[in-house]
Amino acid sequence: MIDERFILFGMDATTQKDAIEALVSKAQAEGRVRDAGEVVKAVLEREKEGTTGFGKGIAIPHGKSKGVVEPTLMYGQVNHDLEWKAMDDAPVNKLFLILVPETSHEEHLQMLAKLARSLMHDEFVDALVTINDAKEMAEFLKAQLQ
Repeated sequence: MIDERFILFGMDATTQKDAIEALVSKAQAEGRVRDAGEVVKAVLEREKEGTTGFGKGIAIPHGKSKGVVEPTLMYGQVNHDLEWKAMDDAPVNKLFLILVPETSHEEHLQMLAKLARSLMHDEFVDALVTINDAKEMAEFLKAQLQ
């Protein structure tokens, strides 16, 4: 699910929607999404149900959509702090975006659970701050989440 092609550093997003759109656009460019508008809409609709702002500057937006071709985990770091209504009321600048096809059952829930468990460990969060290379980040995430 994770690959260096799905990791973006230096995103210039200034809003939650901008960040989600940038990651979905990259997923579409890599053939994982066939309808970016549909996918962004699904992720934003899910966000209305409750914040995906985990805390520690991290959000885990996710969505199920017929516009998703294959389960994908995206990671992005934003140049600006974003308001996300996170659980700790802190702004967000790191995002994990989980995208799954509408017909998927458990993939996104399993990945969400793995991420949430990993984010409880300071070593994991510290690595998100210090790693700034897509290949290195992909290798780190694969080792931690699989």
